[in-house]
Amino acid sequence: MSRIRKAYEAKCRALLRHVRARRLEEGVQWLVGCSQRMSEREGIPFTQALASIHELLRQKVERWKDRTEKPQALDSDSAAASAPRRFLCDSGLGGLARWLRAAGCEAVWKPAWDDDELLQEGRRTSATILTTDSLLMERRVLRDGILPALWVPPTLTKLEQLNLVFRELRLSVREPRCMQCGGELRAADKESLRDRIPPKTYRWRDEYFLCARCDKLFWHGTHWQRISQSLSQAAGPNPNRT
Repeated sequence: MSRIRKAYEAKCRALLRHVRARRLEEGVQWLVGCSQRMSEREGIPFTQALASIHELLRQKVERWKDRTEKPQALDSDSAAASAPRRFLCDSGLGGLARWLRAAGCEAVWKPAWDDDELLQEGRRTSATILTTDSLLMERRVLRDGILPALWVPPTLTKLEQLNLVFRELRLSVREPRCMQCGGELRAADKESLRDRIPPKTYRWRDEYFLCARCDKLFWHGTHWQRISQSLSQAAGPNPNRT
């Protein structure tokens, strides 16, 4: 059994358990069979079909929860405060780390995290671990929820991964951080940066920002507009700004 299939089976099992399915394992295997038939019928990879079936199941469970659970008053401040803000991204999630930084999250990524090093850093910083490694999720500290973690399917695109993280962890878009290193962006004086600003940009932009960590210069040009649009689409309609 492939690691990705095993991970999706675990995610489907958790959803079925949430709706109190009586025949849990039979339900999981039925969903796997649906995925196999979808793969053959539509000519798509089996892992892609697994992802599609899991998403359909997730949507059905969400609708079931809306019908059966009592509505609760939503305190946006407390919800925002409880959402994780610091992430450790494994070696396969460098692109996701950059997008999370653009969305205002502190995301640390190294190109060659060792599993033990990643877990040790998670303990030290109380960060949420994001990983494409389904075997890592079987480590006791992650499996039992001692360290917060989320499995991110490696078959998803970067923006699909971002959408998954936002949805599963109920994140909202915040003020952006440096996409290069994750440092805080601070407003900077235009005149003091004149030698660093391209002449054409200097003529039409007045707001500039410097990364407090790596000193990289930023401004909200057309490139940032495209990034903001992608963030809005990935994070869902009208994401909250905090």
